[in-house]
Amino acid sequence: MAPVIPRRFVDAEGLLHDMAMAEVGFSDCGPDDYLAGLRALLSAIDTDLDLRGPARERVFGMILAALISRLFSQKGWHENPECLTTEIRRPLIITGLIRSGTTPLQKVLALDPQFQGLEYWLAETPMVRPPRRKWRAHPLFQSAAANLNALLAANPMIGAIHQMAAEEPDECLNIMRQSFISNMFASQLHLPSYDQWWMAQDETAAYLRHRDNLRLIGYHDRDKRWLLKNPGHILGIEPLLKVYPDACIVQTHRDPLKAIPSICDLIMMIRKTIVPEADPLDDGPRENMLWSIGVKRAMAAHDAHPENFHDVHMVDFVEDPIGVIRGIYRRFDLELGGEVEAAMRNWLDEHAQARPGFHRCRAEDFGLTEDAIRTQFAEYIERYHPR
Repeated sequence: MAPVIPRRFVDAEGLLHDMAMAEVGFSDCGPDDYLAGLRALLSAIDTDLDLRGPARERVFGMILAALISRLFSQKGWHENPECLTTEIRRPLIITGLIRSGTTPLQKVLALDPQFQGLEYWLAETPMVRPPRRKWRAHPLFQSAAANLNALLAANPMIGAIHQMAAEEPDECLNIMRQSFISNMFASQLHLPSYDQWWMAQDETAAYLRHRDNLRLIGYHDRDKRWLLKNPGHILGIEPLLKVYPDACIVQTHRDPLKAIPSICDLIMMIRKTIVPEADPLDDGPRENMLWSIGVKRAMAAHDAHPENFHDVHMVDFVEDPIGVIRGIYRRFDLELGGEVEAAMRNWLDEHAQARPGFHRCRAEDFGLTEDAIRTQFAEYIERYHPR
């Protein structure tokens, strides 16, 4: 039976915790530093949204899932405290503007068995990674796959634009939501009050928790290097480098005039599965501002830590993906074996890269103009000349 959600979301905090604890069978939520973000989020929902009917249940479920994920991590650390001594060495981290090729780059690099990734289902319910042969019989894998399939069935274009599968690595965003200082919530809902709060926060604690989740999930694969991906890391690039000072960062680039409308289109598809009344005109100015801040932070970090960065242009990856991959391996002293390269070539042959004419959208559809994008990204465009 569906829960009776209080009229005000700020009054649902206790119910959310009770339901999450009952689901996981564990009651320790860990340090209470997440509560400020949870309360800011609940308050913003009351202030900024007028949720009705099924939309209220979907938003409640989104928050509940983040708490459940948090509790699974706490339970995992309680049962495997020794995992927290594991070192995370030189993770290879892909970041950059959304819609700049981060996903296909991650998927093709993940074919290399020297890497381990953050699989979608394990970000939903973190635990020490079980043997892969046991995944499909695992109830939590089955639940994550069913939920993901329901999302993609509700809007098949989401899967066409952003490929996702429960058994494949996905974005760090899915695990960083546990701290409730995250772009995930305000990207899926129109929450300017939460945006204002979140953008003023130091995300170091969220990255420390991210590191401990990697320690938990990869405990049986401690000899494998992490391959991670999250466009949003450009927004938290300095705390990321504080926690992972030896990170090998592959930053992808694309012309913002193409990337920003595409970002808005993807986000609106997701928003409308949650709140069908979501207005596309709310989205453009927010994404234009947010990602321009991200690229400026990344430029400053690049200047301060040049040894950590390697730049990849989406156009170059589309035109010569193996050449780009070889460049990444050279830059970070990685070995690309012949069999691995052959597997990558096969994957690339089977998957189209940014087909011309696919997924066209206009800045004006989201309350933007091309001049507004050029102005916001002027420094970035001048430096990188992204195509």
